[in-house]
Amino acid sequence: MVLRDIMVCLDGTPAGEGRLELALNLAQASKAHLTAVYCVPELHAPPPLPAGAGLPPTVLGPVSPDGAGAIGGEPMPVPISAMPVLAEAEHADAAEQRFRQELPLRELNGEWRSLNRDDLPELVQLAKSADLVILGQHPANETEGLVWLRPDDVMIEVGRPVLIVPEIGSFERVGKRVLVAWDGTREANRALHDALPLLGGAERVTVMHVGAQQADLDRDRPWLERIVHHLARHGINARPEESLHPALSVQDALLSRAADLAADMIVAGAYHHSLLRESVFGGVSRSLLDHMTVPVLMSH
Repeated sequence: MVLRDIMVCLDGTPAGEGRLELALNLAQASKAHLTAVYCVPELHAPPPLPAGAGLPPTVLGPVSPDGAGAIGGEPMPVPISAMPVLAEAEHADAAEQRFRQELPLRELNGEWRSLNRDDLPELVQLAKSADLVILGQHPANETEGLVWLRPDDVMIEVGRPVLIVPEIGSFERVGKRVLVAWDGTREANRALHDALPLLGGAERVTVMHVGAQQADLDRDRPWLERIVHHLARHGINARPEESLHPALSVQDALLSRAADLAADMIVAGAYHHSLLRESVFGGVSRSLLDHMTVPVLMSH
């Protein structure tokens, strides 16, 4: 399959600018239609303060008994600062201008959308008609007053391959040196095959099976070798790799090996268990999303 329809979610951060560059490069390489969706973060107001809180009596001045009771008993709503709103509007305008300028320069077709965070159902519907959805890692430290889109919210619903890009780092291209996390599960197999359009021009693809016990590796070795032969039939030069890490988490083993290989992308299945179980007990998917150092392509 060739990528013909790519969607990228943008925001006003430097990481959002990097995602646009990556999306433009991928669309140009595949001659794909590019949909850019600017995701305006949700504005979050702090809890209301008690009336008169923080004001000295001299500022309040004399009040009647009824007024004093009202001031002491009713909270005063705290308005949302206009600064984040204005900044977001400026960021959105700048991103749209760059997007529209780049399309003709790269001979691309595309469309621009702007959605609020509470427009998630519409965002999911847009993503369902894309061959690839590019999202950003959820910021470790959210801007005060703003709540950003979480990639989990989209990935679980769309049934499409999702490329999550780290918040920190420069990633203008992916697919040259790829590490595939494979354990024989449905999700891992789905992610591997969804990644095929990005693996065709790879210089090196490593299909890695991490096992806690040698028996796990012995049991799955024939299937690991078979999936590598399958990739060879697609013209992808891949090599199998087994890793026994009884004391190391799967995500740590993957991230460590990705660094060793100078990988520019990890391919992994998303949420083998339910999202609720993953969110409560943790899991490989959640840990990769939290600690990723290179873009991760996931499918669910």
